[in-house]
Amino acid sequence: MNFVVDYARNSRLHLSYTPEDIATFIAGLGASRLSILQGMSGTGKTSLPKIFSEAIFGNCDIIEVESSWKDKNELLGYYNEFSGKYTPKKFTIALYKAALNQEICTFVLLDEMNLSRIEYYFSDFLSLMENEENQRNIKLVNIKLTKIEDEKEIEYLALEQGNTLKVPSNVWFIGTANRDESTFVISDKVYDRAHTMNFTKRAPKVRNYSEPISQKYYDYDLLNNLFIEAKQNGDFDVEKNQLIKNVETLLAPFNISFGNRILKQIEEFVNIYKACFKNENVENEAIEKILLSKVVAKLEVKAIDDKEKLEMEFEKLKLNQCVDFIRRLDNE
Repeated sequence: MNFVVDYARNSRLHLSYTPEDIATFIAGLGASRLSILQGMSGTGKTSLPKIFSEAIFGNCDIIEVESSWKDKNELLGYYNEFSGKYTPKKFTIALYKAALNQEICTFVLLDEMNLSRIEYYFSDFLSLMENEENQRNIKLVNIKLTKIEDEKEIEYLALEQGNTLKVPSNVWFIGTANRDESTFVISDKVYDRAHTMNFTKRAPKVRNYSEPISQKYYDYDLLNNLFIEAKQNGDFDVEKNQLIKNVETLLAPFNISFGNRILKQIEEFVNIYKACFKNENVENEAIEKILLSKVVAKLEVKAIDDKEKLEMEFEKLKLNQCVDFIRRLDNE
């Protein structure tokens, strides 16, 4: 965490991310294969995964989402029956490259992912992420794809049966999302499967920086083992935590609850976040961050009769970020 903070600050762009920002991003990677970075333009949403992957010698492939996208073929590509050729899109090429280099951490960045309805073009991948890692397969076409080299028919190394691409475990999907009249609302189906970071203010200008520092190679196994270690050694038990029980009680009148998927994400997020600050007590800070993004944020589409009372109840729990969020909600 501290290395990425220093690397970003001293990079050619002098990017300002706090340890809390980077820890939130890292814990999100460990809790979910899909992260959504949302907020206003110019707050560092796209820069974060780019500088993170650069720091650790990873790959970050940017896919620009278009408002006209209607189905998964916009990501995967098309097979032309007349020419007998399959034309892959940038998304497919990024997955294929990741499958050939499974030791390298890879971010597939869907830029402005809610310019089109996410369920239209990404629903297959939302379902895939429910499967175990060795069962995340996507069929590209119904025929076998091969290439001709020196007049010989050669099979593609990363395709099974010549037409099925396995989404490798070294891949994370990152989506950036703006929230304005040109974009679509992101559904609960997507939010429930993703870790969400909100960028609500412009990062301060970096004034104290030094010469650029060297990248450090973190391969997938090393990063994944750090996640596993943090989860296994973490002492946070989500089902026994009183703060979470209190928030669940507060939100029950609004029909806001959470199932086992979100409970698991909360526990993994908190344990990884705590591992980023080994000598500090940050448990409640981590709990508030993940509760706000996964649960409390659902108040945005609810009618709140007595907002001041709800604010007071969250103040009693010392969840000040949640209080600020409720305070900003439109009375309508």
